[in-house]
Parts: sequence; C-alpha cells; structure tokens
Amino acid sequence: MSPRTTGILAILYSAISGLFYGLGLSVPLFKVPFLGSAWVGWALLALLTLTGVRLLLKNQQSWQWSPLTLKQMKRFRDIRRGHWSFLILLFLVGVASLDSLLVGKRALIVHYEGQYYFPFVTQVVPATTFGLKEDSETDYRELQRTFREEKSSNWVLLPPVPYDAKLDTPEVIEKLIERDGKIYRLTSNEPFNGRGYTVFKDKPGQKRQEWVFRRGLRQGEMRGWDLTGEQVERGTYEKGQRVAYTDYSDGKAAALESQAAEGMLTVVYPPSPPSWEHRHFLGTTSMGGDVLAILFGGWQQAIIASVIFVSFVFITGVAVGGALGYFGGAADIIGGRLIEIWSVLPFLFIVMIVSSIISPNLFLLVVIISLFSWMGPTLYIRTSALREKSRDYVASARLLGAGTGRIILKHILPNSIAILVTLAPFEVTAIITSLAALDYLGFGLPPEEPSWGRLLREGTEDFNYPWIVSSAFVAMTTVLILVTFVGEAIREAFDPKKFTTYR
Repeated sequence: MSPRTTGILAILYSAISGLFYGLGLSVPLFKVPFLGSAWVGWALLALLTLTGVRLLLKNQQSWQWSPLTLKQMKRFRDIRRGHWSFLILLFLVGVASLDSLLVGKRALIVHYEGQYYFPFVTQVVPATTFGLKEDSETDYRELQRTFREEKSSNWVLLPPVPYDAKLDTPEVIEKLIERDGKIYRLTSNEPFNGRGYTVFKDKPGQKRQEWVFRRGLRQGEMRGWDLTGEQVERGTYEKGQRVAYTDYSDGKAAALESQAAEGMLTVVYPPSPPSWEHRHFLGTTSMGGDVLAILFGGWQQAIIASVIFVSFVFITGVAVGGALGYFGGAADIIGGRLIEIWSVLPFLFIVMIVSSIISPNLFLLVVIISLFSWMGPTLYIRTSALREKSRDYVASARLLGAGTGRIILKHILPNSIAILVTLAPFEVTAIITSLAALDYLGFGLPPEEPSWGRLLREGTEDFNYPWIVSSAFVAMTTVLILVTFVGEAIREAFDPKKFTTYR
C-alpha cells in the first residue's frame, strides 16, 4: 500500500468516525477512538488526520525503507513464533474493534410490523416502539422471547454473546426435569434444591404455582396465583407429600390447573456454570455478569490503555531523554537526580489516595501509572542520544548549518527509534499487568467497568466456581505470552550486532 493510499484511508476513517460520533451513532470499528473518552477520541482523530495529510502530501519517492530496516523486518518474519504471535494479536485487536457486533445487550436488527430497526447503532430505542408498555429502553432478550412465544412474523437478531460487559445481570431461567420421582436441573445430576415454579400458557411472565424443593422433593411452602397475580392458594409439603392446603378462591384454584404451561422452571442464581442454552458460554460471575462479555470488555480496556500508556511514556521519554542526552552538562546532572527522586515515590500509596478521593476512570488511571513509568524509556533514549551526538554524521550536520531541532528530529531520533520499537511490547505487558493488579487489590477501575483483575480476585476468593478464575487466567496469560513473544522477536530482529561488521 502506497503512502498516498494510506493517507487517504486515514483521513476517510477520521472523517467517518467523527461524523458518526457527532450524529450520535455508535458504529463498531468507527467508534474505537471514542471507547475511552470523548476528548481523547477527538485528539486521536486529529492526530490520525494530520498523519494522513502528511502522507498524502509526501513525495512518493521519499517513502522508502532503508536496506537495514528491510533486513530487520525480514528477520522478524523469519522468527515464526514472534511473527505468528503478532498476527494473532492483530486478529484479536480486530475482533475487539467489532464491539457490539459480537458482544452486547442491544439487538443488531429488529424486524417489527414490516419495519427494520438497528438498535446497536442508534443505541436507545424505547420499549413502546415495539408495542410494550414500559417507557424505558427495550430489553431485547425478553423481546426475542416474546416474539418467539407469539409465533409472529416479527423477529430479533442478537449478537453472538447477547450480554453487555457493564452491569448487565439478567435473570437466568432454566427448565427442571423429573427423573425417578425427583426433580433435577438439566445441567446437574444431583437432586434439585431451591424454588421451582410453573407459568400460565397465555401469560408466560406470570407464575402459576411455586414450590420449595429439598433433595428433589417438595418440602415446605407452596403458593399459587391467578392470571392477575393475586394469590389464590397456599399449601405445605413434607418429603414430597402435601400435608396442608388452603384455597382462597372458593374452589376456583383447581380450575386454573389446565391453564398452566407444561414443565417446571427455576431461576438460576449467580454464579452459574457455562450454559449453551442461555448463551453464557463461560458462565456468570457472582453478580450475574457474563464472563465472556467481561473478558471481551476487559480486552478492549487493555487495548485502549496500551495505546494511551505507550504514547504518553514514549513521548515523554523522547522529549526528556533526548534533551538530557543531547545537551548534557548541568541539565543532564540535574535531570538525572530528579528522575532518581521521582522513581522512589510510593506509586501504590498515591493510587490508593486517588482512589479514595475519586473513582478513577480508565484514562485517569493510565495517566497515573504513566507518571511513574516514563523513567525507563527516558534513560534508554538519553543513553542513545548521548552516544549518537558524538557520531560523525552529527558533526557533519552541524558543519552544514543544521539547527539543534533538525539534528535531534532528523538524525538522532531516527537512529534511536529501534530502542522504542523494542521496548513497546514490554511496555504493553507492563500496563496490562499493572491494571490487573490494581483491580485485583480493589484500587483500580469502578466496579461497573469490565476488568480481568476483578475476575481473578472473584475467582480466587471461591474456587467452587472454577470457570471464573480459569477464564480470566487463560485470557490474561495468553495475551501476555503473545505480547512477550512479539517483544522477544523484535528485540532479536533489531539487534544491531546481527547486521554490523567490525573491521
């Protein structure tokens, strides 16, 4: 792809993303810059637009990789472990950019009375739009069940994972079955303990009767209701046998038996194990949130945090490190002592203080972490600038009249860029582990935000629900291993000893 084509695509993407956001549309892929905060999104679009304009105006002949860079890229491709890890990470980033097309509680398409609606783009659609009485946002999972029960021509298309990553705790209903005179759940071989109920055929949302079960047998109170929700009967059971009964409807309760739907249901209280029937493919948390949706949202958070963190740390490192290394002298001595003092400040205590005063969002939390993480790249760039400024090509540039800014930006920085490329993957692992650690300790993102660290904490607090901790552990370990493989491959590919001949 030529630089001119790349520039056009960058400008088009920025324009479409800004237009959709301004119109209030949330289109996957084009809403990626605004997943963090609005002003950060506009800043990213502005930077992308400026980059596109520069590539568009750049002379075609001046865009050529140096022979050394081509050798380094070829060597990176030859390191198969790192190359394939890089491709897998790119694929995972692409999956995350699809957002609500894959994971979300809003429907992709709703066909109602001959019209089509796209809630995942327009976001909030009142329930009254689809003939419901509630004057609130539509519950599309319930709407889908309603359309299916009515067997109408209306239909709802939900994402593959129809749950949101933030505070979406739906009620999970499961069928109960009878075997050998006892009641069992479909997903368990143990006799059922809990509450089971039946509903009306004509009104599935209204309970008909409810019993308490112990070891698969009715034990305790039974209650019954009519279609209006008024209680019409009450009974008591012991070891499956009714021992007491009261009819509040003068004998009408018995006539309601024929109106009850077949089969018995129960509400599965969280955390619940993985279920294909309810589309909780990795189970739920103790709050009822879908584990896969939370993992997906946590991956999106990790991508956004990595972009912000690496940009902040590298810009600061290049500016401060380049100045210290190039000018040297008193500036280098004073700056070095200030970096040493700043590096010993108690990072965790400061985060604890900030978290106790305010509830930090992702951007603020990443900025706080960045303030204590820029020293490493700064020292590397400082060393590189100190070494490069003594090279002959820098002296030649001075003799030709090049200014300080041109020497730093056009000569020293391009020859130091390999350091940043090598450090980038390891900085990504640092921000992912830092965010997970803070969330694990309870000093990270607000409780409603999806977080891998919070999943790990919840899973390790009670190992009776292994799907929680195992899902978070596998997801986090996989990403960190892939990023580490990429970092090792880049470090080996950009090793100057591989392409240097000493004479």
